[in-house]
Amino acid sequence: MLDMLSFMAAPFAACLVLIGIHGYFGLHVLSREVIFIDIALAQIAALGTTVAFLLHINPESTAAYLFSLGFTLIAAAVYSLTRFRRQVIPQEAIIGITYAIAAAAALILTDKAAGGAEHVKDMLTGSILWVKWSELLPCALVYIGVGLLHIIFRKKFVLISQNYTNAVNKGIPIRLWDFLFYASFGLVITHSVRMSGVLVVFAILVIPSTLSALFANSWAVRVTIAW
Repeated sequence: MLDMLSFMAAPFAACLVLIGIHGYFGLHVLSREVIFIDIALAQIAALGTTVAFLLHINPESTAAYLFSLGFTLIAAAVYSLTRFRRQVIPQEAIIGITYAIAAAAALILTDKAAGGAEHVKDMLTGSILWVKWSELLPCALVYIGVGLLHIIFRKKFVLISQNYTNAVNKGIPIRLWDFLFYASFGLVITHSVRMSGVLVVFAILVIPSTLSALFANSWAVRVTIAW
């Protein structure tokens, strides 16, 4: 019994850490009406790891992480530049297109690679049950740093997510703050995908925040319910 509790302690802590930060970002996703931004960024982060894998770089290495983060930051820049007051093309459509391209590219690139099928499986489902404390600590530090950024500038982030027009009228540089939002979100996603996979990350972002929205209006209460 004690051995089982000891074995499950790190995965349980990982779940708590993941749900805390993703529950918060989920509220932004719902307010911005970009539900699939998480799975798109997660897939793009996974594509970066796939490219590193094909270059014979260990998927668990720092170099592979930098590939993943680089791809994610490029996507963050694209998303911040494609949001306008009058959307001719819905941003959700752009997000869907980037997800489809990233998913197709990952499958094509791994199709003929040795161990490609196993890499795709790990990319989708992750290995959160086998997470170690040494892997969880860096993720927790990143999440804390991102959380502090969003606490300090919460008024701007929340205003832009909830009332885009009002934020524009107040003279807030939307694209700069959108990039900061998507870049910080992408940084979280990059760590989360490495630990728990694309599908789990999408589930913990959307499901808790959606359920919390049914019971409360306050962001603080929603985050608490989601967690």
